[in-house]
Amino acid sequence: MKKILLLSVNYPPMITLGSVRASRFVAKLPDLKWVPFVVAPADVAWGDEDKSRVSQESPGFSGVYRTGEPVNAAAFGPERVSQMLQGMTAAALTGSPLRMISGLLPGVNFLSGWEKQAAAVAEGIISRHDAVDAIYAQGPPAAPLLLALELSAKHGVPVLFDLVAPVDGIALPGGSRHDLARIEERVLTSGHSIMTPTRPLKEHFLKKYFGKVKHDDISIVSDFCLMQPQTKPLSMHKSEAGSEFLVFPEQLQGKEMKLFAEAISGFMQQVGLFRGGVSVRIVGGEYQELLKQIRKHLPDAPVSGSNRLREWEEMEALLRCDVFCHAGSHLDESAKFRLPERLFDAYCQKKTLLVIGPDGPASQLAYEAGGFYAPLSDISSIIGAFQAAAECRKAPDAVGDFRESGRYAADSAIEDLSKLLAYMLPV
Repeated sequence: MKKILLLSVNYPPMITLGSVRASRFVAKLPDLKWVPFVVAPADVAWGDEDKSRVSQESPGFSGVYRTGEPVNAAAFGPERVSQMLQGMTAAALTGSPLRMISGLLPGVNFLSGWEKQAAAVAEGIISRHDAVDAIYAQGPPAAPLLLALELSAKHGVPVLFDLVAPVDGIALPGGSRHDLARIEERVLTSGHSIMTPTRPLKEHFLKKYFGKVKHDDISIVSDFCLMQPQTKPLSMHKSEAGSEFLVFPEQLQGKEMKLFAEAISGFMQQVGLFRGGVSVRIVGGEYQELLKQIRKHLPDAPVSGSNRLREWEEMEALLRCDVFCHAGSHLDESAKFRLPERLFDAYCQKKTLLVIGPDGPASQLAYEAGGFYAPLSDISSIIGAFQAAAECRKAPDAVGDFRESGRYAADSAIEDLSKLLAYMLPV
């Protein structure tokens, strides 16, 4: 068995872009005769009432090495824990006892904790296990990419960089987009193996670094479904024949939020919400403001909302819904290149997909799966897309016109990954 060191801040319990992808790779690597050692962020201690996360571990799995002690969820509360799991900084609730957490400061941020501890954790793994054969580093953020370059130079180990979005997309506090752009170029021109999850992202890098990066320098390894589609339990069926929409808004603000709220209200009015036509649950984003805007138009609208949830809770909500809707902002430049992971989970569960926002990998997935799309610019188009999705799911267990795309088959993605890993090793 070959040994591979995985460097990723985006790893469960994080719900940031790349976390599901990284955990799926870890689950499948032993099947390819690779033993994974994961340098991951600190975990969260939810309490005795917490349901244990389902691990996709196989016999060859060696372990996840955390860069800090578990964070006590009770000291922060659900909203602030949700912020931390999305990569933001959060402080403990007023009056709650907060002891110093190894690798983290009172204003807890999993990324900063990872940056402080990851190098020492990685060196410890390498020394205890007599070196490793390869390194996998996922970004953004940039920290795992820089650490991979450092470890590669020191130990002579090849690196597989997994870029899930442009590295210079968002500058974190203390950094700048200019600095991140230099790191991105350094990674792409390093001579190490590069992969992306989508073709638009590969094309973006090729255009941006024309003459410096060639077509064969970047491979595409698509996301893939790991779990089989699950049947909705009888306890989750609603007595009425209406449809339940699960909406994940992302970076919607100002005019876009108002337009989206008006479109949802218009859709509910047209389908007859007071006759049990539809219900809408909003998870994440500025959900409170979105609910407020919807209720301006429909005070009694059957809508509810919450912060982002734990992974298993979001998957339960996804399983319960009939239609999964991802709403993204046209102001989000990275939306043209990336595939939202919870949307992909909905695809894997064969849900009816509805995408509102910029045209990109998300809308392409909806088209390929027989779902629906509308730009976030025209209310009538959005209402029409919602109506079409509702019609598609009139029966409680209807699959509608769902179509499975071969490009997201696990066997195909794992074969691509296997070839990349084999190519990295010395002959």
